[in-house]
Amino acid sequence: MKHATRARALVSFVTAACLLAAPAAALAKKGEKNYSRGLEYERAQQWEKAAEEFALAVAAAPSETEYQLHYRRSVFNASQLYMQKGDELARRGEYAAAYQCFRLAHELDPVNGLAAQEMERVLRLRGEQEGAGRVREGEKGRTMTRASYPDGQGAARAPAAAEKLRAINYNGDLKKFIRMLATELGLNVIFDSQTFRTPRNTEVVLQDVTAARALDHVFLQEGLFFQSVDRRTIFVADQGRRGQYQQLVIRTFYLTNADPADALRLIQQAMPPQQGRQPAIITNKATNSVTVRDTAENMRLIGEVLRTIDKERAEVVMDVRIYEVSRNDLMQFGNQLGTAASLTGLGGTGGLAVLGGPREAARAVTNAATAFGAALVVPTSTFNALQQKDRSRVLAATQLHAFDGEKSEAHIGKKVPVQTAQLYPNAVAAGGTGAAGTTNNVYGNGYNVIQYQDTGLTLEFTPQVFPNGDVQVKMSIRSNDASGSSLTPVFSERSLSGTARVQNNRTMMIASISQLQQSRTKTGLPLVGLVPVLGRLFTAPSNADSQTDIVVAVTPHVMRAPAITPDDERPRPSGSQQAPQAESLEAMLREQEGAENVELADGEPPPAPPQQAAAPAEAEPVSFVPALKGLSASDITGDAKAAGNTFADELTVRPAQAVRRGTEVIFTRRRP
Repeated sequence: MKHATRARALVSFVTAACLLAAPAAALAKKGEKNYSRGLEYERAQQWEKAAEEFALAVAAAPSETEYQLHYRRSVFNASQLYMQKGDELARRGEYAAAYQCFRLAHELDPVNGLAAQEMERVLRLRGEQEGAGRVREGEKGRTMTRASYPDGQGAARAPAAAEKLRAINYNGDLKKFIRMLATELGLNVIFDSQTFRTPRNTEVVLQDVTAARALDHVFLQEGLFFQSVDRRTIFVADQGRRGQYQQLVIRTFYLTNADPADALRLIQQAMPPQQGRQPAIITNKATNSVTVRDTAENMRLIGEVLRTIDKERAEVVMDVRIYEVSRNDLMQFGNQLGTAASLTGLGGTGGLAVLGGPREAARAVTNAATAFGAALVVPTSTFNALQQKDRSRVLAATQLHAFDGEKSEAHIGKKVPVQTAQLYPNAVAAGGTGAAGTTNNVYGNGYNVIQYQDTGLTLEFTPQVFPNGDVQVKMSIRSNDASGSSLTPVFSERSLSGTARVQNNRTMMIASISQLQQSRTKTGLPLVGLVPVLGRLFTAPSNADSQTDIVVAVTPHVMRAPAITPDDERPRPSGSQQAPQAESLEAMLREQEGAENVELADGEPPPAPPQQAAAPAEAEPVSFVPALKGLSASDITGDAKAAGNTFADELTVRPAQAVRRGTEVIFTRRRP
């Protein structure tokens, strides 16, 4: 029976212990263990491990604000740490390892847009590094990277199969020469009647050119321009008549980051109006767009220029750290005669009178004031013993986000009331009872004038981000502290302002202040106090040392910056001072060739030429004449008449053998 009772008691005790232990375990916060580990890693500045522990703590307790705060901070610092490693590796040419660092930085902090840009940059640099030693075929001994171009205008392209390089030596009629080259290219030509009212001769000597490029050179030499009428027809006229025949296009450019007003000024100043070109530019703030009416060639140029400036706006996080270390040492030890000094003002206690005071040795003998009795008066003696040591350390760490070129300000602190004046109303009886908020004095009721003074840390930054990643920042840092009684406090102020240029993710000390104050005082009897050992009984020396060290460091972290590519730095032709940029005939033919090849690849056959009519056996071919100029007998040129050629009753057309050649029109005549 007793054993059963003891067993039940033991079971009850164990059950009660388990029930009491369960609430104790439940009182522990979820994720507390991971949070504590994260704090240890944070103090050691192992930001990646700290981010992992804080992430586990946040997953266990998502509602804990403290966990969220440390997690965000550790993720940001870990991302910036990988950015620093990636920059160092990229400078050494280790682009593969740098890419991995930038990738990890972007994975840790997806807001870090600069990491994504750096990934693209190191990939491009790695490609250039791999292709730097390759020699182009046919250019032995000469190396060329992917981003290098022979003439600075674009990559050189071999001429098409139908365009063979040749040497041209011609001296004769200009119109006939243009028609001859255009016919070879499969182009129809329309000439301006005013420009070619009178025959014009030309002399052309060219080496290793294609027919299309030769025409471009002739147009430049003779002051002509051409306008595309359709895919296989061009119109040729003098530059002075460009305003009449130049076709314009209209297009709207939607900007992502740039301001339309800035884009308007850029276009107007970089591409002013010219002869035959009066562009119209309209901005729309609601859609952040620019609508332009200009020539097709200049429209392409404007689009390329706008792409070079429509970049993401730079963003910077300024990491400011203020270190302040103060040290105060005070030492007082000794005996002082004839004073009643106290140490209450220094935090100590009053001196102890060991001799003299109100008791006089002469009073024990007689109350008569004799010269001998006065000599027996024993002065007071104060023994001082005090030692004080103060050590203080202040660390202010602030991270401030700012856009490029915009002022960003942050204030962390509080407002302290300060009495600046006291107002007394007139015709108030003295000695009256003051109301709430007033002060009684001999003049009556007085009203305190209170103003609130800002204390704490105030930061002002205006950064400017350069393409190489450097940050020039105009800064103002102020730190105010208040001490003392209320309404009349004592303020200590530290202020710093200036401009500095710092590399991205590099810490720069912008201010270092060291202040040392030493005080040595000695109070006591003359001569006697100078005795080495005995003098301590008649002197009270005081030694006070105060030292303050302040260091201000700034670290910029570029979060986003404009992505500058080699194509942005490529020079682009923009015409002359008198004439706008003209479209190249060779470029137009290449574009048409590409469009035709795309149609063939998509399975759409090109338009079939007219069927070739069977020529009579006795037909005799004559000189080639463009189709549009030979549609009527009234358009026969003087050269054709001189040659005795007349238009036949039958028009024979045969298809070209190459896509680039288009169609050729051959006129024949019957023999009578």
